Amino acid sequence: MSSIPPHIQPRPTRWKLAVTLLVICLITQLLAGCAMGSKSESTAKKEDASSSPIQYQIHAKWNEQTRTLQAQAVVKIRNVFNRNLNELVFHWFADSYRKPETMSIQYKQRNEEIRKQSPQEGHNMEDRFFGGVTTKKITTLDGKPLEFKHANQSMTVNLNQSLAPMDTISLRILYDIQIPYGAQRLSYTENYVGGTYWTPQLAVFDSIRGGWNRVPNNPRYKSDFFYTADYDVSLNMPAAWNVAMTGTMMDQRVENERKIVHTKVQNARQFGFYASPNYIETKAELPGGGLLSVFTFEQPNQEQMQKYTAALQNAIGFYSDKIGVLPTKHWKFVEAPFPEMTDSLNEVILFNQLGAVGSDQGVLSQDVLRSIAKQWFSLAIGHNSLTEGFLEEGLSEFAAHYYRHEQEGAPWPMTLWNGNYPNLSATSSWRDPSGEALALPSEQWPAVLFQKQVTTPAYHVGQYSELLYRVKGGALMVQWVQQTGTEALDIVWHKYFQRYNGRMATIDGYTNLIGSTLGDVRKTSMQELLSMTNPKPVA
Repeated sequence: MSSIPPHIQPRPTRWKLAVTLLVICLITQLLAGCAMGSKSESTAKKEDASSSPIQYQIHAKWNEQTRTLQAQAVVKIRNVFNRNLNELVFHWFADSYRKPETMSIQYKQRNEEIRKQSPQEGHNMEDRFFGGVTTKKITTLDGKPLEFKHANQSMTVNLNQSLAPMDTISLRILYDIQIPYGAQRLSYTENYVGGTYWTPQLAVFDSIRGGWNRVPNNPRYKSDFFYTADYDVSLNMPAAWNVAMTGTMMDQRVENERKIVHTKVQNARQFGFYASPNYIETKAELPGGGLLSVFTFEQPNQEQMQKYTAALQNAIGFYSDKIGVLPTKHWKFVEAPFPEMTDSLNEVILFNQLGAVGSDQGVLSQDVLRSIAKQWFSLAIGHNSLTEGFLEEGLSEFAAHYYRHEQEGAPWPMTLWNGNYPNLSATSSWRDPSGEALALPSEQWPAVLFQKQVTTPAYHVGQYSELLYRVKGGALMVQWVQQTGTEALDIVWHKYFQRYNGRMATIDGYTNLIGSTLGDVRKTSMQELLSMTNPKPVA
């Protein structure tokens, strides 16, 4: 301690003051640099958080001798559910092919016909119509095993330690899928394989109640209820097979008489593929950029195909204008091996027939127009199929009629509410799930169309769920638009897409959006139509 009294302490010299200021400046710059570094790290974390919280990296090989997909999936999941997670649950809907009572009734009659036409080859012949998933092993990326339970079309993975909110975990899943023969959403024939349900899909989590959706696939109407996710997929096929699959092509090469196809896609709800040695690809460029491919089993008539591709481009452009623009750069339309097998997966549409049946029905079939619309109303915008089927089937059916009305000058179809049966061309190719008839004359419409509200959950409707949501849902949309006008509809659909693209929608959310956009009168009108039941008109 200094003995010099404070009042006679010497003042610091100029050079000492300068050194002091320099040190302060350096410290300030150093702190500023640290602050910039912290900001950079924060930005990096934010950019990482902007990617999908669910990411799948999948390598799969089709073994045509054993009729199995042998696969490995690395699944990266960020906990965005605002609570600790001790387990993760995945859907394995391919397990619905294990027994007849859990298989979709949509394909029942077709598969019975295939059985009758196939030569009898003993017990193995029957076995090939069944399939399912075998989960072989689940580990962390560093190889630590994780316990899991695989039952009732779902797989529960127990985590070694709780996953805190916004933390990330990566799992490695080794599995095989025995693919069923015949007609299914995932199936194979001698010269065809493909579909959906072949990748693990994280179940929807209820953040309020804290539970996972473990509902198995409904055989009478699908139980699809999936998050969007990023996919990085490599598929190994025989070299001679042509493949159409979800995503942007990253690489395609042939090694040891095998073809490896590698694609990537962001924010996809259902990743699908279709492959055959007989597929012939016809390509066309989209006017606004991008590509359109049509895969057919036989060489198409060039003039007819040009007509179809032009109509497909027009339909995609119409829906983009009326609803919103999708990020899809390559649309694939793939011919199905059986008439019942129509489907709409991300960027890939499986069709039975491209063209309309009659010349007065326009160029494209109703099925194809509806399947294109589902790229918006089922895949971009998600929903629980069992409870919100109208949002997919009703809106897509109406969208097909809207296209015909606006682009081809077709009159609006009759509604269910004017004392007449619906005059909907889509139903001409509809097959009764009981297998009794290929098409039902109007006087034989199931009573469910007139007794049930279109908002009735599928498990209370049964085998006619799709028909209820599609026919009655499409008809009530016609009624509402005739009251409201197409300009109002366009505004609603644009806002619906902006709000729910990549998210989950509900029927209540749809009607509330109508109210906030057009007012309570239009909302009430829609709610009344949705809740309407009709006595069956007297013939």
